[in-house]
Amino acid sequence: MKNKFLKIFLIAAAALSVSFATGAERLSVVQPEEVGFSSEQLNKIESYFTSRVEKGEIAGIVTLVARHGKIAHFSAVGYQDAEQKIAMEKDTLFRVYSMTKPIVSTALMMLYQDGLFQLNDPLSKFIPEFANLRVLRSPDGPLNETVAMEREPTVEDILRHTAGFSHGLGNSEYDKAFVELGIFSPETSLEEMMTALSNIPLMNQPGTQFRYSVGPDVALRLVEIISGMPADDYLAQKVFDPLRMEDTGYVVNADNAHRLSPIHWLKDGKLVPIDEAHGRPPGGVLSQPWSVNSYTFDHEYKGGSLGLVSTTGDYFRFAQAMLNGGELDGERLLSPKTVEFMSSNHLTEQQSSTFSPALGFGLGFATVKDPARAGYPTSEGTYYWSGAAATNFWIDPVEGIVVVAMTQHMGVRGTGALRGELSALVYGALIE
Repeated sequence: MKNKFLKIFLIAAAALSVSFATGAERLSVVQPEEVGFSSEQLNKIESYFTSRVEKGEIAGIVTLVARHGKIAHFSAVGYQDAEQKIAMEKDTLFRVYSMTKPIVSTALMMLYQDGLFQLNDPLSKFIPEFANLRVLRSPDGPLNETVAMEREPTVEDILRHTAGFSHGLGNSEYDKAFVELGIFSPETSLEEMMTALSNIPLMNQPGTQFRYSVGPDVALRLVEIISGMPADDYLAQKVFDPLRMEDTGYVVNADNAHRLSPIHWLKDGKLVPIDEAHGRPPGGVLSQPWSVNSYTFDHEYKGGSLGLVSTTGDYFRFAQAMLNGGELDGERLLSPKTVEFMSSNHLTEQQSSTFSPALGFGLGFATVKDPARAGYPTSEGTYYWSGAAATNFWIDPVEGIVVVAMTQHMGVRGTGALRGELSALVYGALIE
């Protein structure tokens, strides 16, 4: 592996990064009543999260609510950096972690609708190392006790998380093996990651159950193989440029590093950044200071499971394109039928038993099957996902709503409730 982790991002590498021009000013906000919201109620989003900042529960947050393609609410409250008292801005840059997954799944499905592969194609058709994967005899058993695959994992399996791969984010022996193999190291390319994955057994037989995984990394490697382009180039040219997501990419250049929020954790009752000086909360590889703070370097890892940096406004443009049936401002990525197919539940009843009775999972998104059992106001068919640092988005095709919320916290009590809190606030403001 090439060691680029410690190489400071230089001007010479600018072609491999993103320009990160400020784009918040392009997003105009309409009166909420114009799109069926109550101004009085929608304003409670800002006041509610301001209260949470004042209590020291969160550092800061940017929230955006749109309906029928028009933004009805867009606010930034609190701090981008709580320790340095740097105010949160609408164009603050955030590590979106697993919100990388829906974007990467979209990129692969763009190649799918060009007829370049089928969802039931075995992964080994493109990545030969996956032809002879082994499967753990027991998911909790020793790594050297394995059995043969009953069938090979397919492209659909990696998009709906049924291939049998894990995510390796915990502290089990299996997770530690992920770290030791360098699977999430900034020094590991996608090609090298596939080789590493082929040397660790699957946790369960392909197709038997939902298991949240590094499937999107495999998906992005397929994008590279099928398109013949490096992953970051493909995403930039085929997704970010057409959608004018000018602040989205894998590397933050020197001119924009001040816009990147640190990730906060709670140490001795105070919100501090994850870094070498302040340490980190208990957890897996994602909360390691070297992992959290590698985003201003041109590293080898251009991930599908995580790795993108974006703004609230940029991510809104992606989500709105999906709500529009794959198109935004005259630029079409996918057909409406392909988006409908992706956002539908692809899990069988057996596979769903390891996910949620209220939810399904499509090709890159979770989807709501039963709003009442989901535990918060939403519509059937809403699709969404979140990120490890408490970022969230959802798309509600029934009401024509897109919501994006960006913050940067790990291991902070209460941040897991952000989705439910926002749902109550947003739908509580919907009056027609």
